[in-house]
Amino acid sequence: MRLLRQSALFGSAVKTLAVVLVTAGCTRAEAIEKIPTGTEVTVVTQDGSTVRGKIVSVEGNVVKLAGESPNSTTEITRSRISEVKRVADVTPATTIETPAAPAPREVDVVRNVTIPDNTVLDVTLNTALASDTSRVEQPVNATLASPVVVDGVTVIPSGSALSGHVTNAQGSGKVKGRARLGFRFTRLTTGSATYDIDTKPLGYMAEATKKDDAVKVGVGAAAGAVIGAITGGKKGAAIGTAVGAGAGTGVVLATDGKEIRLAEGRRLKVSLTNPLTIRTK
Repeated sequence: MRLLRQSALFGSAVKTLAVVLVTAGCTRAEAIEKIPTGTEVTVVTQDGSTVRGKIVSVEGNVVKLAGESPNSTTEITRSRISEVKRVADVTPATTIETPAAPAPREVDVVRNVTIPDNTVLDVTLNTALASDTSRVEQPVNATLASPVVVDGVTVIPSGSALSGHVTNAQGSGKVKGRARLGFRFTRLTTGSATYDIDTKPLGYMAEATKKDDAVKVGVGAAAGAVIGAITGGKKGAAIGTAVGAGAGTGVVLATDGKEIRLAEGRRLKVSLTNPLTIRTK
């Protein structure tokens, strides 16, 4: 009788434990049911193992999770589940680094600089000219031999290009022995910019007498002296200075009846007749 009573008590205890376990399992199952389908979770089982996946379904006592591999699923009995956590709840916070702002780009400062009129340009002739072979409107090209500097800043660098055209060309045989040659520059190109310019015309006329030799019209005394010295020696230089100072012209030496010739590479002085505004950095 005593044994039967102990056996009954033992059976009652087992039933009670089973009810507790089932109740605990149901409590956990209800918790997982509150998590929406498709949510990625981490499931910790009673034996301490961990399963991660997305909730596919919770049916009866079975929880089905989708694994990372395609068509891979895992079924877990709810009574085995010890803890369920959403992946979003256990994933460490990710620090998002804000990209550094790009360094400010250096902006080129462009300003306008005005070159005053009467500024003298030192140029090298790139086109050979002659009173008997050149023609009116024939293009004339030259290169700036020295830079133009304003207030210590180089406004026009050496090597800049000048272009213009012949304005007068008459051989000595067509005008009673008096040869004439004239030209002027009308455009300046520096870098990628081209400017219209106004310059004093350069004009040469050979006199009919040996005494007067030749007259260069439209250039100041200093330029006349330089050209006179190059083409005719001391006498030409002296005449160029004297006439240039008195009448705004210069003199170059040329024998009566000879043609006026300016070779490529000749250095010339060209004066601006109007201010020139240049855009520079």
